[in-house]
Amino acid sequence: MKTRAYKQYGFTLIEIMVAMAILALVGVGALSLLNTATTKTDAIKRGGDRLNNVMRAFLFISNDMRQLTVRQVRDEYGDKLPSMKSDLQSSTPYFRLTRLGRRNPAQLPRSNLEHLVYSVEDKQLYRTTYAHPDGMAENTGIKRPILDDIEDMKIAFYDGDQWFDYWPLTDDPEQQARQMLPIAVKVKLELTDYGIIERLYSISDKVIEDK
Repeated sequence: MKTRAYKQYGFTLIEIMVAMAILALVGVGALSLLNTATTKTDAIKRGGDRLNNVMRAFLFISNDMRQLTVRQVRDEYGDKLPSMKSDLQSSTPYFRLTRLGRRNPAQLPRSNLEHLVYSVEDKQLYRTTYAHPDGMAENTGIKRPILDDIEDMKIAFYDGDQWFDYWPLTDDPEQQARQMLPIAVKVKLELTDYGIIERLYSISDKVIEDK
């Protein structure tokens, strides 16, 4: 009886090595595409978070500007302070203001006035609020960072005729009491990544005094 011979088929060692090399190249390519997509996704998320933080910081400033009041406050020693004051030449540039509309969800018996300070320290923009507008000590404020990577802060004040880089325009407390708020305030922040961002806020109408 004749026995039928069966021919066995298989892969040679070279064919297996070629296949493994192709699979390795495909895997490396897929991993590279995945890493690229992940990096871009992370960059988009960081960019979105950064933009949200910038917009939130200017929203704080905008809300405070809309609620400005001319009411003077007193420091912890009882000395009068102007309702708005800036000092951008100090080692810690700051801008302080007094505003209305302090939130009171618990309906506590307290004033709706709020005194706060914007300052730049170590490339951070801080917003410091005080529980009471009068008799406040500098170390009693609640200090919160609202934006980082700040290279510089500049603020200009328009009195109806020209722009000044300081406010009030006089050091005399009596004249400060009679001085109205500026007509407009220009806030300029220089950011490490976005460069200079500038916002202009209309504050009040020009008052012409009788002579």
